[in-house]
Amino acid sequence: MEVRKIKYPVGIQTFSEIITEKYFYVDKTALIYQLVNDSKYVFLSRPRRFGKSLLMSTIEAYFKGKRDLFAGLDIMNLETDWSEYPVFRFDLSGENYTSTERMINHIKSYLDMIEEDYDLKAEGSISTRLRLLLRQAYRKYGQRVVVLIDEYDKPILDCMHDPVLNDSLKNELRAFYSAIKAADEYVRFSMLTGITKFGKVSIFSGLNNLLDISLLPSYNAICGISETEFQDKFKESIRIFALSLNITEDEAWNQFKTLYDGYHFSRTGDFIYNPFSVLSALKIEEFKNYWYETASPSFLIKLIETHSYCLEKLDGTRRRESQLGNITDIENDFVPLLYQSGYLTIKDYDSLSEEYTLGFPNLEVRKAFWESMVDHFFRRPGGDSAFDINKFLRDIYNGQPEEFMKRLQSLFADTHSEYETNKEIHFQNMMAIVAKMLGLTVRTEVHSSAGRCDMQILTPGYIYIFEFKIDGSSRSALLQIKEKGYMMPFASDSRAKFIIGANFSSVTRTLTDWIIEKI
Repeated sequence: MEVRKIKYPVGIQTFSEIITEKYFYVDKTALIYQLVNDSKYVFLSRPRRFGKSLLMSTIEAYFKGKRDLFAGLDIMNLETDWSEYPVFRFDLSGENYTSTERMINHIKSYLDMIEEDYDLKAEGSISTRLRLLLRQAYRKYGQRVVVLIDEYDKPILDCMHDPVLNDSLKNELRAFYSAIKAADEYVRFSMLTGITKFGKVSIFSGLNNLLDISLLPSYNAICGISETEFQDKFKESIRIFALSLNITEDEAWNQFKTLYDGYHFSRTGDFIYNPFSVLSALKIEEFKNYWYETASPSFLIKLIETHSYCLEKLDGTRRRESQLGNITDIENDFVPLLYQSGYLTIKDYDSLSEEYTLGFPNLEVRKAFWESMVDHFFRRPGGDSAFDINKFLRDIYNGQPEEFMKRLQSLFADTHSEYETNKEIHFQNMMAIVAKMLGLTVRTEVHSSAGRCDMQILTPGYIYIFEFKIDGSSRSALLQIKEKGYMMPFASDSRAKFIIGANFSSVTRTLTDWIIEKI
């Protein structure tokens, strides 16, 4: 059977290059036409590597009247005018923002290019220059201006650990974005994209007429690949992929869905596949964690430890739409940031409580997230990992709880954290990471009518029930297991059973002692 070569645009974010070089393209132009003709000021939040830059490049080509690039696409059945507008496009992703001056200079470089492209000239601050250039362009070309700002929040995310610098950058950006609203009569369309949305007294206060389409069902699939698009447009791609890996097409479809599907950006509509991971897998002809390995979640790890977030509560947590749409109180709640960054996604919506249930979108993100937590929490001072999952699993599957506890004690003793502020939450997070890495046979924070068991581990031959105390005693932990009846659900189970009470010291930051009883 003939195998046709398909060009996949991995890392290519320019619409004109994708079209002229005949790369694979998922047609979003009908949604783009709807967006630019229904709204004037728009904001879209999507995770990194989700096609925001390609979306902006496509909008830019449309407003520049490049009709030939859209031949055969849906928009050709909708647009009849194809007028050409001046387009001011800024991309704030290409810089590492270590100072306010660095950000200002980066924006100035774009203003310089605009002046050169459109033969304009303006002096003053970046906000003053933008306002003047909008007016000059309108007067010179007789068309209102399109303003596109990609990755608007990159400067803020770069310095989240530095409140003083963060506030300084926000003040400059607030004034810059306010210039767009101040020049409203000269603006045809304006759109900002980014990972996050900072609300209330943040940078949008100067541009408060933005329509946030991030959670609107009608634009759920404006970035990424919807289930419908994947099933309809990728049949030949999956056929070729399956042949190259010597697997069935059904196996290929299922693997793509398990690894890269599962994102949802509204109450209704298709689940969305991660476009970067899908296209990378098809191009390289291998299943890997493509999206996650392109950037380290170092800023998340700092937040987790600095503000004592509990990792165990992430999967299945619930938030209202107003909470998801704004990052206003990161010190107390970083779930909105995790959602907007793509580490969590919408899994369900309760219309009665008006709450969204969140969870990890797919296996790619879930597995890589916990592995990155291992790399950080259990990293020895020398740099190598103290966590060897195979040794822990061998102890558990062979019925050796004493060896398991010794290994756990050594693991905690070998590691420490420079950011740790709450020792109890830190210990709970370390246990949650161990549990997640051991696999699906581990349950933590198990609720029953009698109370809440810290951890259960179930294997084909053994059942382990754990209770941990912090600065308490292992005997009281063991007594709690018995008094609360944590073993009762397994009374008729024929597997060998162990109950383990242990104590964790906040001073030595490891397990001090434990008691094991076989039932």
